[in-house]
Amino acid sequence: MSTEAIVIGAGIGGLSAARALKRRGWTVTVLEQGAALPTTGTMLGMWPAAIKALDGIGIDAQARRADGWTTISSAAGSGLWTPGQKLVTVPGGMEMNLVARPALLRALADGVDISFNSRVDGPAKFPGAALVVGADGINSGSRRQLFGEQFAARSLESVAWRGTVRGAVSEYGETWAPGALFGITPAGPDATNWYACINADHTFAEPYLPRLEALFGSWKGPVREVMDRIQEGAILHHQLFETPTLPSFVRGNTALIGDAAHAMAPFLGRGACEALVDGVALGRSLAGTATLDAGLAAYDKERRRRTQRLVRASRLMGKVAMMRRGARLRDAAVGGAGRLMGLRTKRL
Repeated sequence: MSTEAIVIGAGIGGLSAARALKRRGWTVTVLEQGAALPTTGTMLGMWPAAIKALDGIGIDAQARRADGWTTISSAAGSGLWTPGQKLVTVPGGMEMNLVARPALLRALADGVDISFNSRVDGPAKFPGAALVVGADGINSGSRRQLFGEQFAARSLESVAWRGTVRGAVSEYGETWAPGALFGITPAGPDATNWYACINADHTFAEPYLPRLEALFGSWKGPVREVMDRIQEGAILHHQLFETPTLPSFVRGNTALIGDAAHAMAPFLGRGACEALVDGVALGRSLAGTATLDAGLAAYDKERRRRTQRLVRASRLMGKVAMMRRGARLRDAAVGGAGRLMGLRTKRL
């Protein structure tokens, strides 16, 4: 089997695939349309499967002590809210592994050959490559070239704002309301991530902070704590999209990974982790089979159905959180389930 690979895109999925392939003897070139790796971005939570994947490509516990990485215990009192009631209080003490997106990308890129300012529309440009990895994101040219325009990313008719503020807050969690939600997570011992989402079929022009105040300014508790600290210049804003269900993550000698294969809504916090696991799974699948075709088939079998279930679950979570009808029944069910598990509720 020839072992020369082209990876289109230097994001989390592309770089994890490059590292996984290099560790198994492949010669890998990553083509990235940007001029450099991003230097800004919010903190990402690394689920256990992502930590295991990082270990498998040489980014072990020692490497994860670098700047931008942190492990903290969740604060007591975290939970799920509505604007007028705390539905569930979750006990603290759960260990959380966090990494700033730029720090993760730097670690993944270490030792990888990246050609910046290289715009590529799809895998057809590389007919001689043994393997092409389409890691070119939510608007993937690789996906369109392989499967057609009917598989272009589709809007979820929701938009989000997000960012990081200085300092911790009294409590973390999500607040749900009809057509809107506001989430707060740790970003280390001295910073806090936040995200806000509403149902809308278009983005909004700057300035963003007045609109956030109009939407969320009357909300109480930790939402108000965060709102008081948000700076206009630190707000990111975008529409939410997902990838339609693909018949395969593989066609010919090309494999799709990350958002190119399964872009999902952010409501489960799994997108970055699943892209990372994709790249490592691809390297492992190709190393464990005698032919490229068999290795790609093994990768598709391992990753496609699992990640497509997560796409559906993420979309459903957003609908449940921002539902306009039946919210009272939902809140009663969630609160009741919490009480059965010994979790507390309270009025604000």
